[in-house]
Amino acid sequence: MNGKPGDDPATDIILHGRTLFSPDIDAEIRELGKLMDFRQLQEFTDSLRHLPIAEIGRAVSEHVARLRSEATTRGWEMK
Repeated sequence: MNGKPGDDPATDIILHGRTLFSPDIDAEIRELGKLMDFRQLQEFTDSLRHLPIAEIGRAVSEHVARLRSEATTRGWEMK
């Protein structure tokens, strides 16, 4: 992976602004990019590649909710 468009889901969505899964899912992935290390985000999005879109949406939403909850518990101010 060298970061070019089409090379990696995380770089496609975050760095290149491409729509990969759906506008809503990609927006949540951008939120994940604010809540986790980029390498972790790459591993997470890579694990989604072969799932049906409904499962991707569910997995991303659950991950966002979990990380937001953890951040709030730790005292982060969430917008």
